[in-house]
Amino acid sequence: MASQRRRLAQKGVSMLVGTASMVLLIPSAGLAIDAALLYYTKARIQGSVDGAALAAARSLSLGATTAAQSATAKQNAVNWFYANFPTTLWGTSNTQMDQSSVTVFDDPNNANLRNVTVTAKTTVPTIFMRWFNKPSTDVGSIGNASRRDAVVMMVLDRSGSMGATCNDLKAAAKVFTGQFAAQRDRIGMVTFSDGTFVASAPSTAFRTTLGYDDGTTVGAGAIDNIGCQGGTNTAAALSVGYNELYKMNLPGAFNVLFLETDGLPNTMTLNWWDTAASTVGLVAATSNCTDKNGNKLSVGGWNVITNQRDWNNTNGYAMGPNGFMADIPPGAVGSLYSSDPVVASPGTGTFQALFRPWHTSSNQGATSEPALNGCAFSSGTRISDLAWIPATDVYGNAINPATNPYKGGVSPLDAKGRLDFTVGTANQKWQRYHNAALNATDNAAYRARTNGTIPATMFVIGLGGNNGGGPPIDHTLLQRIANDPAADGFNSPAAYNACATTPNCVNYLDQPQGTYIFSVDHTELKSAFLKLSSQILRLSK
Repeated sequence: MASQRRRLAQKGVSMLVGTASMVLLIPSAGLAIDAALLYYTKARIQGSVDGAALAAARSLSLGATTAAQSATAKQNAVNWFYANFPTTLWGTSNTQMDQSSVTVFDDPNNANLRNVTVTAKTTVPTIFMRWFNKPSTDVGSIGNASRRDAVVMMVLDRSGSMGATCNDLKAAAKVFTGQFAAQRDRIGMVTFSDGTFVASAPSTAFRTTLGYDDGTTVGAGAIDNIGCQGGTNTAAALSVGYNELYKMNLPGAFNVLFLETDGLPNTMTLNWWDTAASTVGLVAATSNCTDKNGNKLSVGGWNVITNQRDWNNTNGYAMGPNGFMADIPPGAVGSLYSSDPVVASPGTGTFQALFRPWHTSSNQGATSEPALNGCAFSSGTRISDLAWIPATDVYGNAINPATNPYKGGVSPLDAKGRLDFTVGTANQKWQRYHNAALNATDNAAYRARTNGTIPATMFVIGLGGNNGGGPPIDHTLLQRIANDPAADGFNSPAAYNACATTPNCVNYLDQPQGTYIFSVDHTELKSAFLKLSSQILRLSK
């Protein structure tokens, strides 16, 4: 009986202890549930304000004025927030987020950086914390995003092979400019064929200067003046475009060099005057080309800089003030235009003429050097006068770079690194020059990406469709220019492979990585321009 009484007493104590424990366990379990609800609500509201801030930053290009852009950004932030955080989510109430919760302001340390801050707050009901007279609690979050102003120099190919696609190019270029923020972003344009023309330095007034199409309104400008004819002097155009970008001197902005081309580089701007040796790169024994005094090289002509023939025709391009290199020195300067590879006979081609390297408009055609004083250099008739091709073009782009040259076969070179043009057959000279032009173009992009002051990010569109009946574009060269490691993600099936699996393709991880897009033909050109404008705006965040 005693043991039975003890067992009954123990049961009674256990019941009392269990009952007392429930007073603590139930609120503890309830607290865990309430804490989980608060945690998930906090995570959801944080994600919503972060997304709203990004949406606002992305929309800072919408509007013709900075005030309109700010208003649009604020409304987009509100729309994004409530699309992801409904007002009664999980029983919440009193959610506070409207345009007054969004702040758009310039960064105090970087005039080219706009910041967006989004705040939000909501009331979360509790379930078990009511036991402690806490029926609800407030949860708030702050989201931030920023957008750098973009400084973009468009480098547009207007060579003869563009042909009937010239209008498609102009329409696509205006859609491109229409995506950027007026009065904030800066966009300029250089157009090129065998010569280059700076239509505009990067400017916040690009809509008025260049023209635009934002999907709602359209404006005319310099883009509408483009006419397509002549050769393809890509190396010079990249250098001139980068120089205009460099002169803006805005390291806090997103500096972009944007190239569109439909063909192979086939022209270089060269200076045949050797300052150190005080001589010109002509074949003394055979050249009938006379200097300004009427003297051939064989009789002592061309011996001082002031006697150089003005092949340049005074239409020079000044790098300064504050360019990325010194002004181009005077001399026997011209653009040597060669043909593209012959499709039916690979490895063959001809030299067309020596053209003027700097144009005065975006619709200027190929302009041969004056056929005077034995210096015709037209239709290949006098190319045999040239003794060598300089080691670099006039912008310093190497024909045989020391670092990862794209093409071999640029030989024989003399002690000064110049291509000896007195040896070999006509086709051999053409092939060596063709390889040199590809190398110089690749080197122009390399130098722009590696400049320590203003490293440029390269975005490239290659246009297919065989517009001029010549060979297809060189995907590997354009991948190298953009420093893009990826395979074709724009077309199906893919037109090219990833850089790592492509012979002669080099990708530099320590340099700005841009994007290359291949537009199969002119019908895809506008989509390609839009794709890259979106990439640029995304990367400017």
